[in-house]
Amino acid sequence: MKKSPLLLVAAATLILSGTALAEVKIGGNNNQETTVNGAIANTAVGAMTTATQNVSSNKGNVDIGGNNNQATTVNGAIANTATGAMAEATQNVSSNEGE
Repeated sequence: MKKSPLLLVAAATLILSGTALAEVKIGGNNNQETTVNGAIANTAVGAMTTATQNVSSNKGNVDIGGNNNQATTVNGAIANTATGAMAEATQNVSSNEGE
């Protein structure tokens, strides 16, 4: 069986494109504020594509030891879409995601 070079490149790209999780530590008072007057869009189009969007968010190994205040105001729309076979869209808005 002859292996397609394109398939091998696609497999290597998927393996090497892993997401690195940042370490987020907040030991004191924290104030995060995001104001959007309009729209935020993130789109992935095509087979096996990924659209990842974090707006006013902490992502990674999140450890908050003090007070935390997060506010996100959007006067418009936030859109995150994925179109295609095995396409994926993930979104975090004003959130803390991680361990």
